[in-house]
Amino acid sequence: MHSLLEEHDRWRAARLAELTKADGWLTLAGLVWLDDGEHRVGSAPGCDIELPGVPPHLGALRVAGSRAEWLPTDGAPQVLRSDSGGAPTVVSHGATSFFVIERDGRLALRVRDAESPTRRNFTGIDCFDFDPAWRIEARWDGTLARFTRDGVVHALRPQRPDADPLHFVIADAGSGRETYGGGRFLHALAPQGDRLTLDFNRAINPPCAFTPFAVCPLPPTENRLPFAVTAGEKTWKG
Repeated sequence: MHSLLEEHDRWRAARLAELTKADGWLTLAGLVWLDDGEHRVGSAPGCDIELPGVPPHLGALRVAGSRAEWLPTDGAPQVLRSDSGGAPTVVSHGATSFFVIERDGRLALRVRDAESPTRRNFTGIDCFDFDPAWRIEARWDGTLARFTRDGVVHALRPQRPDADPLHFVIADAGSGRETYGGGRFLHALAPQGDRLTLDFNRAINPPCAFTPFAVCPLPPTENRLPFAVTAGEKTWKG
């Protein structure tokens, strides 16, 4: 028990460090869907995309289909990679940065502010006490993780069965009460043979629980558990 608790505390510290870093989810300050054409970017009133803490006319963003090109006022043009192929190209000025994301064939500009009030004022997330009983051994059949709770077999489907770690989007009978109504995320290390561990103590709030500028997947029907999972992160009060 003691070593499990120590391991959980280390994981918890890493989770909070990742969330609060200078380009973490707490820094999101905008999400702008992009139509084809040229969009003026800067802090001046009248810019198509107004950003905080940047020069009045920082540059322009030229969009054509799935291609986005950055035309800085001072500097050479640059094609911006979106996040569809991995790490996107990030454009930064001071505490403000932005990059292009692609969702369902559309491009959007995701804006971050390292000095955002959400990040500056963050004081943590309430959690249930660690409980080793919520570390549950599951059987993996290649697409589903099946486990038994109170004599009943349940199954969870990951977003991608070939991912490592596996990423589950879950909801339960406590969602919208003690925990976030849109569900939570749960990650599990890749299976060892036909077995894997579901540690519900590590159920975390999705990015959209912290900011309106994130778009998160909803739990699929089979991942809506009929009992309350009294483990992991509770609803953030920020």
